[in-house]
Amino acid sequence: MNAKSVAIRQVLRNHVFLYLLAGFLLFATCLLHFWNLENMPGGVHVDESSVAYNAYCIYKTGADEHGTKYPLFFKCFGNYQDPVMIYSAVPMAGLFGLDKAAIRFLSALFHILASVALFFLVSKLIRNRMICLVSAFTFSVLPWLFPISRTGIGGYMAMLLGIIGGCYFLFDAIGRKSTVSSVLAGIFWSFAMYSHHIGKPMSAVILTCFVLALNKRIMKRLKVFSVFMASFAFLLVPMAISSLIRPESMTSRFNSIALWRESSTWIEIATGMLQRYIEYFSFDFLFIAGDRDLRHNVGAGELYLFFVPLLVAGVYVIVKNFKGNPFYRFIFLCLLTYPAAAVLTISHYHSTRCMNGAPFWCIAAAIGLNYFCQERKKYAVVLIAVILLATFEIPSYMSRYFGRYQIDSRESFSAGSIEAIQKSIGHLGKDETLYISRYMFFPEEMKPGFKPEFYTNILFLAKIDPVVYQREGLPKEKVRLYDEEFDRPGIFLTLDSLYLLDENNNLRISRDFEKRPGKLKLIERIPTPSGINFEIYRVY
Repeated sequence: MNAKSVAIRQVLRNHVFLYLLAGFLLFATCLLHFWNLENMPGGVHVDESSVAYNAYCIYKTGADEHGTKYPLFFKCFGNYQDPVMIYSAVPMAGLFGLDKAAIRFLSALFHILASVALFFLVSKLIRNRMICLVSAFTFSVLPWLFPISRTGIGGYMAMLLGIIGGCYFLFDAIGRKSTVSSVLAGIFWSFAMYSHHIGKPMSAVILTCFVLALNKRIMKRLKVFSVFMASFAFLLVPMAISSLIRPESMTSRFNSIALWRESSTWIEIATGMLQRYIEYFSFDFLFIAGDRDLRHNVGAGELYLFFVPLLVAGVYVIVKNFKGNPFYRFIFLCLLTYPAAAVLTISHYHSTRCMNGAPFWCIAAAIGLNYFCQERKKYAVVLIAVILLATFEIPSYMSRYFGRYQIDSRESFSAGSIEAIQKSIGHLGKDETLYISRYMFFPEEMKPGFKPEFYTNILFLAKIDPVVYQREGLPKEKVRLYDEEFDRPGIFLTLDSLYLLDENNNLRISRDFEKRPGKLKLIERIPTPSGINFEIYRVY
């Protein structure tokens, strides 16, 4: 056997191994993303039920919950939902109806597709396909993204798919003078902007970084870049028209969370922005505690600890090649500007408002890993330590997510009240009414129709016919807030007790916090960790 045959066999073996590894990692990430989506996390967030119900409305009537025919942006909670998740969910609504797992499946699928896209984007910078595979898999199980990807909250994963796909095709267009890639880049970038409101400003920021980093190459490829800009601008025409007709569809959400709502002077605003900018680069946010909101985070850093040496090496390589390599310049600028939208908002340490940075941190880590592999004789100990730590840290994180986090996050997803409502609906007979005590939501004040937000959960759980809701609102003969009167037989859901303040501002347990006229029969008591239990009564 000659040397050429041996070399060919070795290449084939390497390719077979890579395909097997890719298949295994894809299977693993699909299992982690799709397993038991119906129950993990428990409960339903109002953003999830809003997406599901509006998709169901579009499927049934061609209009949103308010009766607006095929809207571009969906009015909800006084703000507006972006269209990608809702319209993507319409086929799921047609197949499965109002189903929580179906909505969550979409978000998980977008995350997996974004991870596949990251493999191809990293391959533009790194030739080692093993590193590209590892980077893509790590991105798919990243603490920054994994919890939110298993919910139907927002279009974050679709936005990331748009950003990563947009970067890949833009690099490809400039590199190969490809007009097809230019058009595809325009499609992906517009997809990112229609997916989530954070995608709008951050797409502009990232594209600005691209122009600054690759300006000389762009000038040499002006035709293909012009094709990209033309296709991108064309696809944003509907958004521009919508913003002119209904400006609040673009601004209402930001206006409600803008930093200057709590700051009275420009000095306070500038100080607040600087403080938040530093926080988003802090070791605490990135590697230790992360976002404090249990809807987004299990209580760990946004990145794994084994990223630390990889990022140190990656940033070193990027800075070292900053002048000579425009692609490294682009990554560096994207890292510097990744919290640009988040620093303008009230919250501290808000991971979803800077989620656009996750792909670039992963790319920087991949560059660092590639550097260690190229210098493996020198950094063998570091490589072994990174591999061992990753082998321990990723399974530990998943154990925490599928274990303790499912208990800790129940309140964040209103799991107790959601499960109680589901059980109550299960007890309803034909033509009976579900009465829900307003104290179920105490201390939150619940307005008629379960406004301002919880109504979407009621619409989702009670499977209210969109035609009926669009015509008359929430039908009182189906479900209503209890107003100390029963005028129809049905089911009454309430609490067995309530913590209230007495005249000395001391907490006391009250069991007579609401009047219950008529004949009632207790049919189920649902215990809770707080000691205040849900009670389900039959109303005669």
